[in-house]
Amino acid sequence: MGAPRLLVILALSLPAPAGGADAPASRTAFGLPCEAYARGLRGKGNFGVHVTAAGSPFTGSYHLAEDVWLPARTVVRSVADGVVRYSDFSPTWSDDRGRMHWNLGNVIVIEHPLEPAEDGLSEVCSFYVHLSSDRKVAAGDKVKRGQVIGAIGADRSEENGRYPAHLHFGLHKGPYVQIPPAWKRRLQEEARTTGIPLGPERVLRGEIAVERHGETDVLVTSKDGKEKMILSLLVGSTSPGYKPRDIMAWCEGYGDKGTVDEWLRPSAWIEAHRAKD
Repeated sequence: MGAPRLLVILALSLPAPAGGADAPASRTAFGLPCEAYARGLRGKGNFGVHVTAAGSPFTGSYHLAEDVWLPARTVVRSVADGVVRYSDFSPTWSDDRGRMHWNLGNVIVIEHPLEPAEDGLSEVCSFYVHLSSDRKVAAGDKVKRGQVIGAIGADRSEENGRYPAHLHFGLHKGPYVQIPPAWKRRLQEEARTTGIPLGPERVLRGEIAVERHGETDVLVTSKDGKEKMILSLLVGSTSPGYKPRDIMAWCEGYGDKGTVDEWLRPSAWIEAHRAKD
């Protein structure tokens, strides 16, 4: 599963002027997304595993969710009460050179409030990837724990991103709309090294401040305050044919080692927050 591309620059310049398995139980109850989940993990489910396989497009990165190897059409359910923030299709595609660009297939993201908050964490987002095209929910829908939201997509099909049939299931810390710490680190490193282009002959270079600017934008400011730019948190699919817009810079299948800390091990979190009914 491929990582989304860097955020889109909306304006080139402007005039200068965090829980785990041992956390206390929340009143928000969780359940597993599908039956036989533990069996489908085939061990630990690859969470946090460093990919070293030669030839893999993800070599050198870390797997950020659990892979659940169950048959196509296995029913998938919401793990807790929440609101659907994203439900769309991000196709895998091949370029003119025959190189494969691995995307997510059918994806659903649900935001779950934690009541009460745990260690400053007031929401988590569940992330369901490689689903069938028959998604049962749309962005904005309120869902209950155990509600059917979709099913695992057909093996190596267009609907699931051309992957072997399985559910890639993740739990990300925090709300759907946020500045992902991993993305912020990468942006700051780019500014310190190559610089961030502001135009044909201008580059924002050096230390920068990064802060929210409106609902889906980010304001980036140079240390001296003389250079500013606005980036969008909206990230589209890399596919030339279909580009769903979403706030998914944090919704990556793979990332660097530091990114793993932004995610929860799903089976451990759910076990610690399992519904009592």
